[in-house]
Amino acid sequence: MLHGVSEYNYDIPLVFKILLTGNPTACRSSIWETPEKIAITGDYLRGRENFIRYLDRISDPAARPLIDEALQFLNSPAHSRKHFILECGEIFDLTEGSLAAKNSALLAEIQEIGEDIDSLPIPQSASTQRGILSKLFRRNAPDPLSPYYEIGLGLWSDILYFDFSENEG
Repeated sequence: MLHGVSEYNYDIPLVFKILLTGNPTACRSSIWETPEKIAITGDYLRGRENFIRYLDRISDPAARPLIDEALQFLNSPAHSRKHFILECGEIFDLTEGSLAAKNSALLAEIQEIGEDIDSLPIPQSASTQRGILSKLFRRNAPDPLSPYYEIGLGLWSDILYFDFSENEG
């Protein structure tokens, strides 16, 4: 049975791509009724292992709560499955072009990411990126966690727009 773990509007964040790096392959969608392969599946354990390697490189103490939340969520037996499945149809459909071609391009990107997790860029807290004057006057102080939200941390939830549970009735 499929089980949702996260959603993100209008994009496919880096975190999702890393989680799919465990032998990613194109597959048919569980949501869209189309013969094209517009979703991607990857080995859960390998993807989670690669994701943990990536998280281990983040040294910013401000990110620690988001890292701990991700680890707790993904290490929970309730969320463990054989595969991650990334449903991309809604994101692909936002722009013109073949959904299958966009999925193939995303698959190639995920495969490339998986080849060298250790070279992926690590976000920096927004508070460390501010200039000295804005720090002194505390004007327009950005959320220090925004770079981590942008890569997809802090989004773990069992409650998604699409419900994969069996129809009861």
